[in-house]
Amino acid sequence: MPDKQTLAKQRISYNINETLTKASYKKYKPKDKDYFVRDTKLEGFWIRIYPSGKKTYGCYARKGGVGRPVKNTIGDCELIDFEDAKARAKKVSQQIKYEGIVPKEKVQQEASKHKNLFDLAEDYFKDNKNLSELTQDDYLRRMRNRMPSLAKMPVTEITIDDVMAWWRSAEGTRSDGIAFGYARKLLDRAVALSYVKDNPFSYAKILIGELPSIKQKATHVAKDEIFDFFKALSDSSPVHGARPYRGQITSVMRDYLLFLLLTGKRRTESLSLKWENIDFKRGLITLDKGKFGKVDVVPMTDMLFAMLDYRFRMEGKTQAQRKHPLWVFQSRVGDKHITDPDKALKKIGTNSGLKFGLSSHDVRRTFATATRELGMLPEDLAVALNHGKANVTEGYVETNVEYKRNNLEQVAYFYNKQSGGMMNQFLVHWYQGNEDFLDPMEATKPKQMDFQTSRMHLLGRHQDEFHGYGHPEWKPSSELKKKGYKETT
Repeated sequence: MPDKQTLAKQRISYNINETLTKASYKKYKPKDKDYFVRDTKLEGFWIRIYPSGKKTYGCYARKGGVGRPVKNTIGDCELIDFEDAKARAKKVSQQIKYEGIVPKEKVQQEASKHKNLFDLAEDYFKDNKNLSELTQDDYLRRMRNRMPSLAKMPVTEITIDDVMAWWRSAEGTRSDGIAFGYARKLLDRAVALSYVKDNPFSYAKILIGELPSIKQKATHVAKDEIFDFFKALSDSSPVHGARPYRGQITSVMRDYLLFLLLTGKRRTESLSLKWENIDFKRGLITLDKGKFGKVDVVPMTDMLFAMLDYRFRMEGKTQAQRKHPLWVFQSRVGDKHITDPDKALKKIGTNSGLKFGLSSHDVRRTFATATRELGMLPEDLAVALNHGKANVTEGYVETNVEYKRNNLEQVAYFYNKQSGGMMNQFLVHWYQGNEDFLDPMEATKPKQMDFQTSRMHLLGRHQDEFHGYGHPEWKPSSELKKKGYKETT
């Protein structure tokens, strides 16, 4: 009798060999692990029984007649005819053994023939659950802007000559280097998935050597450029009720750009702003967790309130002209928010004479520069930009909302002053604001109102009720009181 150690070394197998028939799969019951019933007549043909009770036909063969057996599942025993399964097993076994063709690999190769870098990126995003929306957007945007032709090619057709030809024609900027790195990582995935045998970007890296170093950009709209910038923004944007004519940007791009200017927020968190994050009653915007995983609460300035109120009330015939149920900055078609403001930004930058290609982050830096011009503390700027700096304490991040609102209003006033009052013109002509704001004297009247009343005063639909406000004999009408008029003490 063998000892316990000998028994432990023996492999306990449930596998069975017999002549398979169309009724074979019915008589075998599931066990605690899956097992095979192999056909003694057709080599490599089998039925696999799983612990769940599922049973499948399949076959195996050695690729080219050598090496480890390659398994290939044919189909569910309940769904596929036995004779059909047996015929397919014979054909597949011959393909694997004599032609070296594995059907599953062939399907993958066929599917990969049409995949490009954008497709690989989307697959990467689905697999990597921790990848932020900001990073996903950066992948797509850089490849679209820096290597548009290469990114659209099927990955099975990209050669090292294609990569080197692109690199030689590129400017060799930091952005080109980042796009190269993204493409190289995606092609590594393509190799791992057997879409391609080699990564041409890895070979190109050997020839190129060191990629451009990543240097911090500092481009922004300077103080002496603000007037021309706002003039270009005004000339390139449609006014209330008008559709953009040839050469103008859309109203949604206009409003997105103004949002960036007034808040200094990041591209992705601004593009994906939702109506559920807008609190008109308290005048607050709550942005979803950004780059550092922090929720960002942004108090509305007068202009932000007017713009968002206007977008909330849009009732046009097309999607671009009416409020979207979810997104603040909705796409013209489909059920998504806008994703590519680069063309609009480039148009404004070119029309204003800037010597660099304007980006969303340049607008963010313009906001930061405005705060420095106003003499704000670095801590104030860190809070406004929602930076994850270690020297900004949680107590300061939870700073008083009205203090933050006042800082943002100072930035809006700075823009208005440097642009010769164009912000007030935008308020009236773009968002149906109170026409009193076109009069510098009227626009600077002291406001002895609570928050909600001051917001009513901004909007053109209430302007008749506020006519004469500021005069010693002016009194609010009963109608205005019904709408919620209140004064501060």
